[in-house]
Amino acid sequence: MTFWLAYKMLLGNKKRAIFPLLGVIFGIISLMMTLSLGAGGERAINTSLSAIGGNRIMIGGNNFTERDIKILENYPFVEYALFPRARVLIDDNLYIGYPQKVFSILNLPNLRNREVIVDKTQFPNAKIGEHIELSVGNYREKFMVKEVYEEKNPLELMKKGNRILISQIDFERNFGQRNFDEIVISFEKGEDAEEYIPILLSKFKQDRGVYGDIQILETPEVYKRISRIQKIVSTTLGILSLVSLGIGGFGIMNLIASNIRSRTGHMGILRAIGMSSKKMTIMFITEGVLVSAIGTFIGLIFGIVLSIIAGKIVHISPVFSFGSIFISLIVSLVIGIVMGSYPAIKAGERNTIDLLREI
Repeated sequence: MTFWLAYKMLLGNKKRAIFPLLGVIFGIISLMMTLSLGAGGERAINTSLSAIGGNRIMIGGNNFTERDIKILENYPFVEYALFPRARVLIDDNLYIGYPQKVFSILNLPNLRNREVIVDKTQFPNAKIGEHIELSVGNYREKFMVKEVYEEKNPLELMKKGNRILISQIDFERNFGQRNFDEIVISFEKGEDAEEYIPILLSKFKQDRGVYGDIQILETPEVYKRISRIQKIVSTTLGILSLVSLGIGGFGIMNLIASNIRSRTGHMGILRAIGMSSKKMTIMFITEGVLVSAIGTFIGLIFGIVLSIIAGKIVHISPVFSFGSIFISLIVSLVIGIVMGSYPAIKAGERNTIDLLREI
């Protein structure tokens, strides 16, 4: 009965209900996009080798070769090393050379001669074990598809070319590029990169012998600065979503107060026929909860759809979890209950005779 009365009151004041409803909807949409795209961006950064991360450095020098990669990977504090310039674009195909250790970290199989791993979004018809013919310089060769993967690094997704991963050895053999001037070095998780930089430089110079000078091109501080910017953006979006929900909450409070003013006589009749002040208070609070629940449901649907669309635009796959949906639901319902309680409690405390006088 209480729920039915709250529902009928809401239908009878649809114009006033639209404002708080829109506030809740836009608040939930903002909250969903913030949580899902934030989680998607974090996952892309954590799982992609060439994405921005807080525990990597880049060094520069002359004539770096695969021998230098092996030297670096033998250090216990180094997770992996790779040549960021080991990539060639031919006929819209981007060949990327990775050392074997990188494939293991990416949970991809190690590659032998003339074996490749292709991106399934760019090679939708590729099947594991089949051979594909690709251009290599001025001639074409057949390669076996060893694995199919999906690139999630937003920085890689924005680059031109159909991504084809090959081993570092095969890259050098096919394209004749054996010397590089930059190496990206990732330290093991939990290690302090800043602390290991002087140790690494000293030992690396000693182990590789007289092959020219080595210098630091990028330190973890550069990456940390960008991570701080990302956090600021996420915080700002979170604040905007809460502001929007707050506006919806004040709209709910205004809606209930308006209903109370316009239905004073009806409230007197209901009290006169036996409705307790507690039930009357619950009836008006239920009206606020209904607005929050309807707005949350609509906001979740649009939030998921818009997150997917925005993710395709910025090349970040949103991550939806039960936790983010649960948070959105709880926040909205709490706002509906809290903001609707004050006018509802005041209405329930009014004297029956005073209410009947206003009929």
